[in-house]
Amino acid sequence: MSQLPPADTAQSFLRVFEPLSRTLENPVALGFLGLAAFFVVRSVVASYSKGPEPFSMKGVQQASVPAQRDFTPRELAAFDGKDESTPLYIAVKGTVYDVSKSRGFYGPGGAYANFSGRDASRGLAVSSFGTEVLADLDGPIDTLDDLDKTEIDSLDEWATFFAGKYVPVGRLVNPPEVAAAASESKKEA
Repeated sequence: MSQLPPADTAQSFLRVFEPLSRTLENPVALGFLGLAAFFVVRSVVASYSKGPEPFSMKGVQQASVPAQRDFTPRELAAFDGKDESTPLYIAVKGTVYDVSKSRGFYGPGGAYANFSGRDASRGLAVSSFGTEVLADLDGPIDTLDDLDKTEIDSLDEWATFFAGKYVPVGRLVNPPEVAAAASESKKEA
């Protein structure tokens, strides 16, 4: 016949587990206990897992990055989206971007179609889509010197947007005759 523990031993045993019993009856305490258990299990499992795979270029295709080149405003105008077989380019703050993947916005009929094949800097800065903000194709590049702080901030935000979304393909430069005239005027001064 088995022997039962004395009554006072059983009482002391129950007294030890009484706080645990009260904790399990309290929903807030039970929630904290469950959260603690979750983190303990997660850290134990994480210590036994082998971790992330090391980075590998295997299977990654290189994106074709167009060659960087200089564009005069007239050369840039050839990339206005009217010919679907050519890329669609826009210049912002002197950098020319390939916006072909957003042809619906920048191509013919799009909300920003006026900027296609052009320097869009002034229009973006002043939030205007009209042709009056576009510089002459054979004239000097717009220096944007007359923009106020709000317009400059707006243009900077647009430049950040374009740099983050589109591939730069070159830079906008003055036509040779404009560059030569500017060089001559610097020599005379």
